[in-house]
Amino acid sequence: MSLSGAISTAVLALVCNALPTWAQDVQPLPPPLNDDQLLNKYVWSTLGPTGIASAAITAALEQWRGSPEAWERDEVGYGLRWASEYGASAIGNTTQYAVARLMHQDPSFVPCKCAGVAPRLGHALAAPFKARKPNGQWEFSPATVLGITAQNVVPAATWYPAPNGIRDGAAHAVSGILSKMAVDVVKEFVPERYRKPRF
Repeated sequence: MSLSGAISTAVLALVCNALPTWAQDVQPLPPPLNDDQLLNKYVWSTLGPTGIASAAITAALEQWRGSPEAWERDEVGYGLRWASEYGASAIGNTTQYAVARLMHQDPSFVPCKCAGVAPRLGHALAAPFKARKPNGQWEFSPATVLGITAQNVVPAATWYPAPNGIRDGAAHAVSGILSKMAVDVVKEFVPERYRKPRF
């Protein structure tokens, strides 16, 4: 079995094991974001300071790593990396928002109100694969995964210099999904007083 196949199998196993934890909430969750709040979150994270700063930081790291090698480590190279990261993020956010809006879902991460480390860990690991309906019920959602996939595959298949391509983009998408799961685990266990608002 290939490495990507092994990772996909492991992710699927984690999600399937986490499914039963969705029903173990012991305290009410905040209501799902409505259409206006989701739009506000999308615009803020894409066009606002968050999107600009995130692209700047990621571009600086890529500049330091010299990735991609075809882009020089000068001002022009940094500009290309920043524009690439900003464009990729906009594509990912737009895809996630469009899918969530089409399916009437809120894919925002919300910490579990369940008790115990195992249920909370399961909730966090499954978070990229689920969202809430307007009535607050959890259901499967492809919004986050499709957003991460688009964010990585589209740039690799279009403007990124060779030898990057769809295959590299898909590999980065798997890494992105695993990273999102790791970030959600951290968010789950960060004390409530340190959490920022959802939008």
